[in-house]
Amino acid sequence: MMENFWDNRYKQQDYVYGTVPNNFFKEKLDQIPHPGSILLPAEGEGRNAVYAAQQGWKVEAFDQSKEGFEKAMKLAERNQVSIHYTVNSFEDADYPEESFDVVALIYAHVSGECMKAYYRRLMPFLKKGGYIIFEGFSKQHVDNQKVNPHAGGPRDVNMLYSKEAVADLFADCETVLLEDTSTELAEGTTHVGNSSIIRYIGRKKD
Repeated sequence: MMENFWDNRYKQQDYVYGTVPNNFFKEKLDQIPHPGSILLPAEGEGRNAVYAAQQGWKVEAFDQSKEGFEKAMKLAERNQVSIHYTVNSFEDADYPEESFDVVALIYAHVSGECMKAYYRRLMPFLKKGGYIIFEGFSKQHVDNQKVNPHAGGPRDVNMLYSKEAVADLFADCETVLLEDTSTELAEGTTHVGNSSIIRYIGRKKD
């Protein structure tokens, strides 16, 4: 069961991916002039949710891991911010239609056969004109994994992304940015070193 995998990963005392937000997420969120409501699926230990709350966003988050939830709530308390976080799966997460200004998917690892259904399920929750912020490992990342045990990311290539697949996942959005690039990650102990990634910004069509 995947929830057991993530519970085992998150139950250690240290924050596996660190406590500071993902750089791309931070950069793009900071460019939105007026904080609104944001949904963070597969949020893990809460680093991005807490950062968003610090900037004045109303935060909803979910993850299937109870251990991740508990660490996220501790991180929010430590930083004196409030986030609403539930232990939930993509299948069961449910929110009012058009209730979020942003949906951010930052290294949300899901099985290849479920990816399209899970991501498409989120789209009704996003307001028209709202934004998707996405960063995930590209299929080329397997080359980094072969030489660096701390490169992170799924070992199943079907859980990695291509530009074409990401464009299809967010077909209801106007593409603002879509790039296949390399970067040096320094996120905790398991996203470290040269990484091949896909970055995407989309705006939901009116």
